[in-house]
Amino acid sequence: MIAVPRVLRTTDSADFSDYARLGKLLLRRCDSCGAVRGPQERFCPHCHAAAHMMTYAQGSASLVSWAVMHRSPLPALEERIPFTAGIVELTEGPWLLVRVLTAPGEALRAGMELEIWIAAAGDGEGEPLVLAQTKQVSRAGHRQARSGGEGAISGCRRLSS
Repeated sequence: MIAVPRVLRTTDSADFSDYARLGKLLLRRCDSCGAVRGPQERFCPHCHAAAHMMTYAQGSASLVSWAVMHRSPLPALEERIPFTAGIVELTEGPWLLVRVLTAPGEALRAGMELEIWIAAAGDGEGEPLVLAQTKQVSRAGHRQARSGGEGAISGCRRLSS
């Protein structure tokens, strides 16, 4: 099973977490200029307005950059190093920092198409976590993702529309 760190709920993350439990990745569309921003951004990066309406990601992204982590900043991930952290650009525009799952021997490349998935906390008590995975991993049903032959992701599901 892939280790998923515990993410704690805060006032700022409550709406994101509630929708993630439903299999939806919450985004914000600016009421002023219409730009879409990530769930963590309080103000529009284009016009700096705070007013927004909720919208959801479609579940597809492209890989912008990545790094293979050989030392974990989180104790929950230490047993699963190395793992790949990446920055992805959602189809809607915002960038997210996510864990990227690949199939054994699969090479990553900038611009590679990825699918966005929501994973339940490993201990069942934390908040959901956003992951990205290659289409090859999706077809294999989450089995044998790179990073030490990890098995299935417990409680992981593709975004719903």
